[in-house]
Amino acid sequence: MKKTGLLFAMLIAGTIAFAQPDVTSAYNANKSGDYEAAVGYIEKAIQDPKASVKEKVWRYRGAIYLNVASDPKFAPMYPNAIQLSKESFFKALELDKAGDYKNENMMSLNSLQGIILENASKSYETKDFCSAAQHFKAANEISSKFGIVDSAAIFNSAFCNDKCGKIDEAIEGYKQSAAINYNVPDVYMYISELYTKQGKTEEAKKVITEARAKYPKNVELLRSEVNVLLGEQKYDQALSQLEALTAADPSNETIWFVLGATYEKLGKVADQERAYNKALEINPKYYDALFNLAATHYNKGVEQMKECDKIPMRETAKFDACKAEAGKHFQTSIGFFERAYDQKPEEQEIITALAEAYLRVENQAGYDKLKAKMKK
Repeated sequence: MKKTGLLFAMLIAGTIAFAQPDVTSAYNANKSGDYEAAVGYIEKAIQDPKASVKEKVWRYRGAIYLNVASDPKFAPMYPNAIQLSKESFFKALELDKAGDYKNENMMSLNSLQGIILENASKSYETKDFCSAAQHFKAANEISSKFGIVDSAAIFNSAFCNDKCGKIDEAIEGYKQSAAINYNVPDVYMYISELYTKQGKTEEAKKVITEARAKYPKNVELLRSEVNVLLGEQKYDQALSQLEALTAADPSNETIWFVLGATYEKLGKVADQERAYNKALEINPKYYDALFNLAATHYNKGVEQMKECDKIPMRETAKFDACKAEAGKHFQTSIGFFERAYDQKPEEQEIITALAEAYLRVENQAGYDKLKAKMKK
């Protein structure tokens, strides 16, 4: 029994001593630029329970992965190098109770942050938004070790998560931005829009309501509030907000267009016509307003023809006068349809609509001009 106990003790002692050569080998391999060997040695060393509580081992590990991440040859071989380096330096700082190597670890983290931000920029430029979000998040985590709140990194991480479809992460990041008053009030709109995408209309409304209380004169927030109401088909409520929006931003053709579309939902034809006309006063080439205004006049012609059809056949003069009145509406619609067609001559909806309007006024030449495009 004594011999077995002695052997067991020797095995433990051997295990404790085993890590030190690996740490030394890792250090030397890193110093000579053999990063692949350095990674192998340090990962072997870090598995030893005795070594894993040493600040030096984690500092070496952080330095090795920092060099790997900096080297174009080795970086692709170790895609987690940045994360492993960051975690290693964080662990080294945690274990360095006396702060003997704090400056060294912090300087290394500063270098690592530079690489992270460079990679974030590259990922963003190549539209790898998920990767960019992670880089910006890591950059902020490092800043926090310096006692700095990196507001730009927080927002950029949220924005990139938004772009890559990670909605929950994006919402959380935007909320952090709002909490530190960064890029407000826009971030409130982003949060509301994402909640709307998730079908969480109550949360979306709550965010905008709170933001509107803080920024009552902000036009964009008012527009977001209107979008939520329109999404819920609460047209009457949206209408009052839109009217306030046109007062706040009277030269914005989009607001007038949305106001016109809302009037249309409520069956207020004269008001919708006025709103579309206002949008076109601001931007005469606004395709959507041209099309909708043309459709408004066309539909008035259709309604007029329904009234004409009620006239007895014997009252020819009355029918002809009624039909002529309908023709005026169709002719007016053609004017706007043609202007819309000039903006998008290949758009099928305008080709079809204009062709039908030409038939209404018996303009065969106009119809024939579009017939080939309709077939195509």
